[in-house]
Amino acid sequence: MSKDSLLKQASNISQFFFLIKSNIVVPKSFSFSYLKYRILRPVLKGYYKLFNLFYPGRPWTTPASILFFERALTKDMIGIEYGSGRSTMFFAKKLKKLISIEHYPGWYEKVKKELENKGVHNVDYFLILKQDTPDAIEDIDTELDKLEGSELRNDFANYYNKVNEYSNGYFDFVLIDGRARVKCGLNAMNKLKSGGIFVLDNSERKRYAPLRNALKDWPMVNTTTGLTNTTIWIKP
Repeated sequence: MSKDSLLKQASNISQFFFLIKSNIVVPKSFSFSYLKYRILRPVLKGYYKLFNLFYPGRPWTTPASILFFERALTKDMIGIEYGSGRSTMFFAKKLKKLISIEHYPGWYEKVKKELENKGVHNVDYFLILKQDTPDAIEDIDTELDKLEGSELRNDFANYYNKVNEYSNGYFDFVLIDGRARVKCGLNAMNKLKSGGIFVLDNSERKRYAPLRNALKDWPMVNTTTGLTNTTIWIKP
């Protein structure tokens, strides 16, 4: 499928599945915008829960993004996800191979057991723990650290550098949905092939601005639940 076709498909799906056209979350105040947010919030949450009833076992991304994944991902693709869970089983069924990276031991064991019980063999699943000793940390970009705040901590260097073990252009699909998302995403950009799909969940968060800025020249489609966004880029 061509880059233009992927973008058109994502755009068409997102237009159909938007209840509203943008994220409505606003800080607490006495404004009309905040009142609208408080009124719509339970409605949007209910809609998302209803979608999950009809589409069980899907990633915790927007409904539009999930339908895009259903159509765009194929069995000749290799993908990587930062942050495991329901998405791991979902993408394992869609892709030829999936690299999945998790930082939390308890969650890792739960997902690993599910993969084993269901006989899934096309997932390379890695537990990469938070580091305890600053001496073991690789070089950190101080300016990015300031911009992203606590998400880009030195003790996650081994985690966000895992993608650097793969050659440039190795992946067809990248999902950033775990810890230290800016650094994970920046590292993954060169590892995605031309025409590949790059996804950032919760992309509305201000602390991910450095990553959004780095991707500003890539064609993109933004999808939303009204409360949180999932943005899809296609690499030029």
